[in-house]
Amino acid sequence: MPTGKLPDLILQFKIKALSISGRAFSFLLSPEHQIITKLIFFKNIKMRTKYLYFLAVLLITLLSTFCFAQEKEKLTIVTFGNSTTAPRKGIEKVYAVRINEALIKAGISNKVINSGIGGSHTGSIKDNDKGKIEHGMDRFEKAVISHHPDWVTLNFGLNDAYQDKGEGTSSRIPLEKYIANLTYFITEIKKIDGKIILLTPNPLSSKLEQFRHDRLKLYKNAVIKLAKSENVELINSWKLFHRYAKNDPQGMEGLLPDGTHPMDTGHQLIAEEIIKIIKKKSP
Repeated sequence: MPTGKLPDLILQFKIKALSISGRAFSFLLSPEHQIITKLIFFKNIKMRTKYLYFLAVLLITLLSTFCFAQEKEKLTIVTFGNSTTAPRKGIEKVYAVRINEALIKAGISNKVINSGIGGSHTGSIKDNDKGKIEHGMDRFEKAVISHHPDWVTLNFGLNDAYQDKGEGTSSRIPLEKYIANLTYFITEIKKIDGKIILLTPNPLSSKLEQFRHDRLKLYKNAVIKLAKSENVELINSWKLFHRYAKNDPQGMEGLLPDGTHPMDTGHQLIAEEIIKIIKKKSP
């Protein structure tokens, strides 16, 4: 690198660094530490070049560190789940979008990654291949852990509990396996210091047969117990939706027109509960 260009290069880094964190780099310009000035006027050209190059590398490293630190000031939130989490036709804003907007409005910088996939259960495609997609265990590492999230919402159960062959038959993912999968997700998220919000599956409307309500209720109860035993945050969507439907003339059918998937009102109800928890727990 030509020595004549080094002072200009250092000055560029210095100005950029100061714009990010003036206090952190002010020592370079202080009377006691006029490092740049002293180095520039080194009589030994080789020594001057060597130390100026070293200083440039040091400034680049510090600049990168401060940029990373600034980025980490943003809360990273991953919403992990099935079609009740994923973007869906006919829904103006799913709860992931509502969380992002509400937190920004509250002055909390954040990034929300929607890792919901329609048809997904907590297991692997090897456990049940009814849906030819990446299920919870198949994609957990890349869909959740790779983002190093501060918060993760886990919203599964509707597909896990579903009985493809009708009343009296097995669910796609047995209850014990469902609990084991959720427990695995929670354990791995805790290892990277992520916080967890566990959601029960939402209820069904009267369009679905009673035996489906009864089976899903077992999965809902398991989530409530798991949240308590794992000491993680819980949103009881089942209770939340029933409470709302009780005071709405349209009842559960208004929240779940197709019998299973919440419309915008349902997403707003879930978003509000998640936002409350994050605001309460955020510094």
